[in-house]
Amino acid sequence: MRKGKNANLHGKLAFLLAFSTDAVFVLDERGVIQTTNHEAGRILACDASALTGVSLRAWRTDSPIRPHPDNTRPDSLCYSAFFRRHDGETFLADVSIASVVEGGEKTYVAILRDMSWLTEAAYKQNLAAAVFDNSMQAIMVTNAANRIVAVNTAFERLTGYSASEVAGRSPNLLQSGRHDKAFYAELWRAVLATGHWQGEIWDRRKNGEIFPEWLTISVVRDDSGAITHHVAIGHDITERKKSEERLHHMTDFYSALCQVDHLVACRTNPQALFDGICRTTVEYGHLRCACITVTDPPHFPRIVAAFSEAADGAAIPPEEAVRTLSQDAIKAGETVVQQGGGAKARRAPLQRAPANLSAGAFPFKRGNQVYGALCVFSDETFFFDDDLLHLLRRIAEDISFALDGFDQETLRQAAESRATYLAQHDILTGLYRRNMIEEAMARHHMLGLQANAPYSLGLIDLDHFKIINDTYGHAIGDEVLVHAAKILRTAMRLGDIVGRWGGEEFLCLLPDTGPDSALYGMERIREQLASTAISVGGHELHVTASIGVATFPFDGKTMTELMTVVDAALYQAKQEGGDRVRRAGASPSIFCIGGQIEEALGHGRLVAAAQPIVSLKDGAVVADESLARLILPGGAVLEATQFIEAAAHLGQLQRIDQAIIAQVMRRCVERVKAHDAPILHFVNASAGLLAQAQTLAALLQDARNQGHDTGLTRDCGTPFVIEITERAMLRDRKAVKRHLEPLLEYGFRVALDDFGSGYSSFLYLADFPVSFLKIEKELVVRTTSDKRVAAIIHDIARLGHDLGITTIAEGIEDASTADALLALDIDWGQGFHFGSPTLAQ
Repeated sequence: MRKGKNANLHGKLAFLLAFSTDAVFVLDERGVIQTTNHEAGRILACDASALTGVSLRAWRTDSPIRPHPDNTRPDSLCYSAFFRRHDGETFLADVSIASVVEGGEKTYVAILRDMSWLTEAAYKQNLAAAVFDNSMQAIMVTNAANRIVAVNTAFERLTGYSASEVAGRSPNLLQSGRHDKAFYAELWRAVLATGHWQGEIWDRRKNGEIFPEWLTISVVRDDSGAITHHVAIGHDITERKKSEERLHHMTDFYSALCQVDHLVACRTNPQALFDGICRTTVEYGHLRCACITVTDPPHFPRIVAAFSEAADGAAIPPEEAVRTLSQDAIKAGETVVQQGGGAKARRAPLQRAPANLSAGAFPFKRGNQVYGALCVFSDETFFFDDDLLHLLRRIAEDISFALDGFDQETLRQAAESRATYLAQHDILTGLYRRNMIEEAMARHHMLGLQANAPYSLGLIDLDHFKIINDTYGHAIGDEVLVHAAKILRTAMRLGDIVGRWGGEEFLCLLPDTGPDSALYGMERIREQLASTAISVGGHELHVTASIGVATFPFDGKTMTELMTVVDAALYQAKQEGGDRVRRAGASPSIFCIGGQIEEALGHGRLVAAAQPIVSLKDGAVVADESLARLILPGGAVLEATQFIEAAAHLGQLQRIDQAIIAQVMRRCVERVKAHDAPILHFVNASAGLLAQAQTLAALLQDARNQGHDTGLTRDCGTPFVIEITERAMLRDRKAVKRHLEPLLEYGFRVALDDFGSGYSSFLYLADFPVSFLKIEKELVVRTTSDKRVAAIIHDIARLGHDLGITTIAEGIEDASTADALLALDIDWGQGFHFGSPTLAQ
């Protein structure tokens, strides 16, 4: 009988181990696992056989257990605890342990259920709550009876209602009254049929304010498919609605403009035109009414056309108010605007008219006189903006154009005249276009060649115009250009021609005018521009101009030469700070010199002349400086002072530097091959060359190639010294140093030229690897006559010695100066006393 009972027990345990979806463990009294099922291995992520002989407690973490309070069996233990799988992952589990006594044998059975899903569900629930609370969109949850059960913070901000105020209430409290019952019926029909609805809706805040909202409503169902909740998500689209309405408004106004253009093209009579414009402007522009007044000076304006959508005309303001408004616009010749709500762009007294009425009067012309005004009115406060004002001015301009057409034989002739004007004149300033100026220049140049008669050009550029555009906007910039054009028209003599050359540049053609008269005339224009304030858009601006002057035939024999010269003169005025008039140098012109430079560069006639540099102690030649010389086709030689300035204006300095440096490198190689005494070779580098990293890299490669053939390498020291002026480094000292670093690493050295002529910043000596300091010639020539200069030079010598820098005095003309410099501890000297620059053979 006992054996039968035991067999029954073992059979039950075997069934439990085989078919349970939980982990089942058979334990001894110490809690050691005697046997287990396959689910235990799956849950603990190990082989089930490996669990035998191991304590169940070993798989539990150190976290305390939580006993189940509803456990009623005294011989069992139920608790929750965290266990650790074989791979280290922890999970929550419910454990039940019970003892089984059968036939005097006590056995413990533990059942472990994986509850990790409960932790994940709690995480998801917390995440959902966080999303609900922190969403930027308003969320409202209602129950199946459509009563509010929850709202988030965004809902409270949007509506002004707190959560406690809306709890248990119907969402109907938000209804604005702008939707009828059919709208809401269709909304809920869609919700019930499809499970969701979204669209634009108008709701009401707690304070009564109505606002547009984009709303999405969705239903939540239980497992049986029954609706348990509704979730509504919405956000305020007020700004988007305003933008859409404004866009729609602007589109309608553009349609009105097109309709007006059509009326003008129909060749109708003035009265029909006025009536059609008033009607079109009101219907398309969403206006309260529109009126047109005309005047025959000195009579007061009279209303000749009016239209409002109100049948009885009650929307039209009192006649006296309309006439007063149009009188202000006609008298000023400018738009007069009153924004409803009290903000006024200009005075516009609307007597006995509503205070919130926005009104504008837009004058138009007939011939050259202001003839009338288009007056428009809107019930919308702050109705007018720049775009609307622009369109309404266009309509007024169309009225002017149509009236001009009525006074001519046909509208075709008026259109042809307008087209011709626009082809010849700049539409903004009314000045001649560039093509008209060029044609006039060609005519006067031909006359000048035939009669040897001078004429002058004045190129005017408004200073800092880009700053005006960026600061005040292009509309103000246009007003500045119009102002400048008015001054130019007033200042021109009879027979002078002025036009807009491009952007903020104007060109004046002055026939029969020599250099002095041209300079005087342009100076008068400059003063008038600088002294006249411009009142635009509530701002008072003072505008200055830089002006370049050139005269035929003194500054050039061709139109191209003259334009090059006048452009260079304008550039010079700009470089000197603006607000000035400049004339480029007299003959030979900068253009001619530039041509000579180009020809010399192309034919190898831009050559180096070497001037010796000697040690003041023993007179030995230690170096030479290569100076640029230009050989003319006839053999004459131009010194650098005769063409360097022109080259700087025309952007040719970099190419000159490259040509001279290449020649110096070749001469250095030839000296080495001829076994001549080694000396240093100084070459000048312009700011343009120093800014070109690629050009300097090519220079370094040339030095490496030629050094490889002669043994002049980095290890033995290269004989090249690059002379840099302080002015060249002023642009960007760090960039210059960065570009020169590869050359310096190879063995090139740097000389700071003209020290004492410019800023003499000691930062250059502190931050830059200067090896030689060349003292400015003007200091050197005063060494023997000025004790203060001598003291300065002595301090420069001492500074150079302290820094390990060799000092070189330029421009030594006599022996007494050389002796004095030696006494002041200057190392080397250069000048005609030791030798003139000599062309290489």
